[in-house]
Amino acid sequence: MLRSHRPAPRQVRTHMKFALQHHKVIPSVALLALSASAGCSGRPSRLAPPVIPDDAGQQAVAKYDASGDGAINGDELAKAPALKAAVKRIDANGDGNVTAEEINARVAVWKNSRVAITRVAVKVRRDGLPLAGATVKLVPDEFLGPAVKPAQAVTDASGTAHLKISDDPAERGVNLGFYRVEVTRPDASGKETIPARYNTATELGTEITRDDPNADRLAIDLTGK
Repeated sequence: MLRSHRPAPRQVRTHMKFALQHHKVIPSVALLALSASAGCSGRPSRLAPPVIPDDAGQQAVAKYDASGDGAINGDELAKAPALKAAVKRIDANGDGNVTAEEINARVAVWKNSRVAITRVAVKVRRDGLPLAGATVKLVPDEFLGPAVKPAQAVTDASGTAHLKISDDPAERGVNLGFYRVEVTRPDASGKETIPARYNTATELGTEITRDDPNADRLAIDLTGK
């Protein structure tokens, strides 16, 4: 389960008994704009936003539209966890179809925000308990192009981590975009202890965006073995 630490968080649950939500104990994405140095308070960054292809939506439909009807819908969304997680924002007309134009409209929202990078904290729990030593990675969807970078961090004893693109102070955060969310925690022998549905076959996804009031921290609730 991935959720936000704000009151009355919005939740998206799945049949796999986990949810991608915005956590209610710690909030999930503090946004940085383009004028001052980046900081934990969400102050602006001097970085320029990543350049995303103008045809990102068309590339997404080409990748995920298995039926050839010109949209991503139904079971196709299961292959695109980030789009599925953000479908209420993407699907502007509410018809259940995610079109290239609707995806491009979301990209335009990010571009118009002029936000280059945003602080994202994540809280991981397993069967209700904080999970230390877990690597959380946000992997951008390929149709966004190479300029949108992956971000990751390792949780501390409280299960909390602050996602970053790199150790460069200017990259201690996440680009706006659509992401798969992967959680791993191998044991001493190297064997993965987290179910594949949270990593190699992840069903977790999120949109990092300025216009989600709950998007300043993420929480992931893992279940099962």
